[in-house]
Amino acid sequence: MRPMRQLALSAALVLTAGIGLDAGVSALAATAPPAFGYGTPTYVNSAAPASFFGATTAGEPSIGVDWKTGAAMYMGGTSTARLTFDNSATTADKMVTWTDVSSPYSEINLDPILATDHATGTTIAGGDDGPCAVMSVTTNDGGPFPDPVSWTPSAPCPFTADHPTVGMGPYAGTPPLNATSPFITYFCQQSTVDSCSHSVDGGLTWSPSVPDPQLTCLSLFGHVKVSADGTAYIPSANCFDANGTAEVGAITSTDNGQSLSGLAIPNAPTPADGFDPSIATDNSNRVYETWSRAGDYHPVITWSDDHGGHWAPQVELGTDLAKPLRAATFESAVAGDAGRAAVAYLGTYDGAAGADPFTAGFHGIWYLFVSTTYDGGQTWHTVQATPDPVQRGEIDAGGTTTSGQRNLLDFMDASLTKDGRLVVAYADGCLDVCNGSSGTEAESTNQYATVAYQNTGRGMFSAYDVTPVTAPAAPTLTASTGTAGVGLSWNVPNDGGSAITGYQLLRGTTSGTESLLTTLPAAATSYVDSAVTGGTTYYYRVAAVNAIGVGDLSNEATATPATTPAAPAATVAGAGNGSVTPRRAR
Repeated sequence: MRPMRQLALSAALVLTAGIGLDAGVSALAATAPPAFGYGTPTYVNSAAPASFFGATTAGEPSIGVDWKTGAAMYMGGTSTARLTFDNSATTADKMVTWTDVSSPYSEINLDPILATDHATGTTIAGGDDGPCAVMSVTTNDGGPFPDPVSWTPSAPCPFTADHPTVGMGPYAGTPPLNATSPFITYFCQQSTVDSCSHSVDGGLTWSPSVPDPQLTCLSLFGHVKVSADGTAYIPSANCFDANGTAEVGAITSTDNGQSLSGLAIPNAPTPADGFDPSIATDNSNRVYETWSRAGDYHPVITWSDDHGGHWAPQVELGTDLAKPLRAATFESAVAGDAGRAAVAYLGTYDGAAGADPFTAGFHGIWYLFVSTTYDGGQTWHTVQATPDPVQRGEIDAGGTTTSGQRNLLDFMDASLTKDGRLVVAYADGCLDVCNGSSGTEAESTNQYATVAYQNTGRGMFSAYDVTPVTAPAAPTLTASTGTAGVGLSWNVPNDGGSAITGYQLLRGTTSGTESLLTTLPAAATSYVDSAVTGGTTYYYRVAAVNAIGVGDLSNEATATPATTPAAPAATVAGAGNGSVTPRRAR
């Protein structure tokens, strides 16, 4: 399939019947309108309405998607919302609908966290409440919206801890005999020793916490993810290799939470500042890990196909942007089919190169970015997913607004819909006047509940890829001269997925200035131009037409009809003999 090319449909670029091509301009084949399933991803951004409880205090948002209903559950601060999506809508305010479904059991929440099991729609939400964790569980019954959301309280930890993460996934091997849920749930927290509890009844009751006995990783960590083979990964920025060197890495469990171990990624030194790394696993059990690199805080990613035994060379993300990123933070990774992964993160073009973006005096203007790969990490393509800033100034890493800036807190989150669309939950601290050219860092003070939803472009699951219908490819044109004029012929090109309905033939007397000569039916593959003047050189192009529009122009073919010989002149050879002698024409 030839490469797709998008263009603005204008009279200067697209031919229609009876309209010529502007001098010196070549036509490009029109593509189908942008849609989900092909091309570069684009995103709509939707903020929770002001009426939504917690709309301006949605720090540390998490998101999970129920594949039965297509709805997403979003938690930030103490509030939980259900998001529904209308893919036929053309504006963000119509495409995303927010409904407050907050649990009555999460009224105090120091560290919010949420996860949803895609297959069953079960969601667990809550967070730390000082002495322990207050969580709530709900199972969507798959009925029509709006249906009531009923929460059941759950307490997964028996000790005072901090910075929780929760996640669900397949069991490793045969489920335990006492398992009543089709998935296992993990709840991990950071304390003196990082530890995890697990649940086999859908998050209602929990095992005792299991510590990492090797003390491999000692720090705050990112969201727990469970691979298709049941391996649980908890990414950490401070893990220790065999030499005691602090590296980015992860805590893992391969036995349904019965034991934990740790790993460190070679050549991934722990950054001096910053936030949690993020992990994603694809359907082939490849594990990706992404973070902001030590030294320059640029976003990087690596991956392993043997549960962290070996890692690919690190790849810097965002290098394909028109201008370089100065720093990044809050990486959040997802993965789908084998070789498909996406990373959402906040990044800035501003600030001194290599400067610490987490210290006072860093003047960044931050946007949401997404980098995607469809070939196992060989190539990555990055888009800026928000047109306006989501933060101004430095990122406050102190846990409070110690530098006078809004506290962005510790993370954001991303999930996938059933058809592979990326959904990113983030806190937007720069709405309204803050977005303008005169916006200031002092105006970047809140945490607005916001989501970026993929509305077009290729997704994470190949089953939903589509081949776009385009205008036809370029024919190959030949020209010859004869007694009747200039003879033109061309092949039938690739129709772009829509039947060819005709051809447009262009002619000019100088190269590159062709304009429309005539339109021809779909069956035509030749034409004789008899309206020509001998001795004049003509330039021709032809383009096929289908329901999408006019296709690419053919090569330029030239022909010069012969000059017609002048009629001979007669002279009289002698008086009275009645004979005539022709004189040779000059």
